[in-house]
Amino acid sequence: MKIKKILMLLCMLHITALSQQLPQTGNPIHTVNPLNIKQQDFKKGSLTVFCGSMCSGKSEELIRQVGRFILAGFEVLVFKPSIDNRKILDLELDPLHYIPSRTGSWVNCIPVTSVQDIYETALTSSAHIIAIDEVMFFSSEKDALLSLITSLVKSNKKVLVAGLDLDFRAEPFGIIPELLAYADKVIKLTAICNVCGDDTFCLTQRLVNGQPAHYNDPLIMVGSTEYEPRCRKCHIIKKD
Repeated sequence: MKIKKILMLLCMLHITALSQQLPQTGNPIHTVNPLNIKQQDFKKGSLTVFCGSMCSGKSEELIRQVGRFILAGFEVLVFKPSIDNRKILDLELDPLHYIPSRTGSWVNCIPVTSVQDIYETALTSSAHIIAIDEVMFFSSEKDALLSLITSLVKSNKKVLVAGLDLDFRAEPFGIIPELLAYADKVIKLTAICNVCGDDTFCLTQRLVNGQPAHYNDPLIMVGSTEYEPRCRKCHIIKKD
């Protein structure tokens, strides 16, 4: 009986140790060998939006879709705002120059500080696909970004963007409502509640020193450890 208890304890310790490891890092999407096909320009452009809460797989889906197009021989440009300098994966690379997912996939990208940076690169490029991660961080330049995306779509580019649809206050996040309205396709992703474990629609919970943030706290605070997905019942916003 004692031996059985010891084995169970060792098993639990092993599982705990595994859960504390960083995600396994997969091969970068950009190193795949594309098919030997010279792809023609698209006959028409489109806008696809990947949205959801924290940890719903938005970046992972963006990376997956980008990988599909690279494999098929399309030219792809990938951007992300330079404010997002989180190091989610254990890579010996500047985190500004790649987009990671929490499951280990990643793709090289171009960090930008403004919509103008995207404009100068994207509109002069022969790329078929333009992808932008964490697009809600460009909300202060909403009009410029909408104008840019409209121009790209009219130029027969496929535009893929990913971002939080709601902020930590559970309110529509900046430019996202307009992007959803203009999108040809919207892929809304769900997460698993970090409190009750429900696999359902989730909101992004911001935590400050382990406690729910106040409604009047700043809208944007970059970081991975201060946020978690929570279902509607478990999501808390302090207003007093």
